[in-house]
Formats: sequence, structure tokens, C-alpha cells
Amino acid sequence: MSRLVLTPFFLAVVLALACDSSTPGPGQVRVANLIPDGPSAIDVCIKPDSTAVFGTPLIGGGGLSYPQLSTRTGFDAGTYSVRFVQGGSTSCASSLNGLGDQSMSISADAPQTLVVAGRLTGTNNPFVSIRVIGDRIAPASSGSVLLRAMNAAPGSNPQDVGIVGSSTFTPFATNLAFGANSDYQQIGNITPGSPTVTAPLASRDTGSGPVWAQGTFNNLSDTGVYTVFVIGIPGQSGTPRPSMLLCADGQMNCSQNP
Repeated sequence: MSRLVLTPFFLAVVLALACDSSTPGPGQVRVANLIPDGPSAIDVCIKPDSTAVFGTPLIGGGGLSYPQLSTRTGFDAGTYSVRFVQGGSTSCASSLNGLGDQSMSISADAPQTLVVAGRLTGTNNPFVSIRVIGDRIAPASSGSVLLRAMNAAPGSNPQDVGIVGSSTFTPFATNLAFGANSDYQQIGNITPGSPTVTAPLASRDTGSGPVWAQGTFNNLSDTGVYTVFVIGIPGQSGTPRPSMLLCADGQMNCSQNP
């Protein structure tokens, strides 16, 4: 009669495979409403492509105002359909302004932002685009912050986004067309009052073009990680004005300037 004998090496391999067989966790997704001329609030309906019908709106309540980010919600990795509805809706039956459903992919075990941007008024509108970008929540090195930028301003020229100091503009993101985002860059020498940071930021047309928006953001966290969204409509004032929205990637913390 034969016997199966597990050698120490083979046993170690079996145990390693068993320990690595856990199911990946859900992706943690937040929604950014960056439509500058939309209704007072919107909501989104999200369903897996394997599901026949939408359920109820994701945000709930009064919906998500502009420019605002939601809390994060867990979704299994996969491909999903997205439908936009009026804020305050309790059903996903009627899409906002007749906008068609769009598709997005969600990754497992990662924080992500579903960026909703575009315009609902003006020539050749409405159009709304969506993009899912991966977020970083691991901190930057002490004495610095990590910054990246995304151009979410419909009708804007490609943008350079950077730090303003001593009348000098130093970009950390360049030539960002609408819908594009940069990689994170470690920024130092903007920490006069650690553990809080004062960051004078600006966005301008790529090269030496006109300034899109400029302002100083206060009370950033030392070692913080942030995304600068370039938002608004060219030539507008009030709510849809050209602006920057600075959002912490690991917290529910955004500020707009100007």
C-alpha cells in the first residue's frame, strides 16, 4: 500500500496557496459632480452589466450638488452601467435630460473616484462624460504633500497646473486636455506651518497662456494626498466660474478657489 508523504517544501507551497486564496475586496468608489451648468443636484444609478434593471439612486436624499463629492461606496470589481437622474429622485426610470447610459469599470481593493463632468446647456449640448480614476490614500513623505491635477472644465484649453511662488509658476501637471489627469507629484517647500500647509496654486492654458484660475489653499495636511480638479466654464461668473477644487484623496474634504 502506497502512502502520500508531504515534504516540508511541498507543504509550505500548499499552505501559501491556501493563504492567498482570499476573495479580493470591493472597490471603494466616490462620485464627483463636476457639471457646472447642471440642475441644483444630480444623482447616479449604477448597476452591474449582468443585472437587467437599475435599482435606486446611489446618493439618495437631495442628491449631489456642484461641485461636490460623495462618500465612498463599495462595489465588486466589474463593468457597470451608469445612468444620471435628477437629484432627489427615488427611481432610476427617467434619465437626466435624456442622457444615455454610460459604461464604467471598477477595480477591486482600491479607492476610486467616478468623475462626472460636461455641460447640459449651450451649442451641441448636452454631453456628460464619466471617468473612473484611481486614488491614493497612502501618505506623502513628511514635510511634503502629493498633488495631481485633472482637467474637468468643458470648453477649456489644455491646462498646466502648478505652484505660484515669488511670481514664478512651477507646474506639477502639464498639457491636460479635458478629461485628462496627471500622476501624483511630491511637492515640498510649501509647508511654512507644519503640520498644516499653505499651497498657492494656479491653472493656466498650457505654455504661457492666460490664467484659468488662481488661489491659495490653506490648512492642507502635511503628508496629505490631494487632487486638484480644474472646473467651470470659460468666461462665466458665479457658480460656473473658472475655478479649482482641491480634494483630499483619503478624506471627505474639498475646498474651492476662487
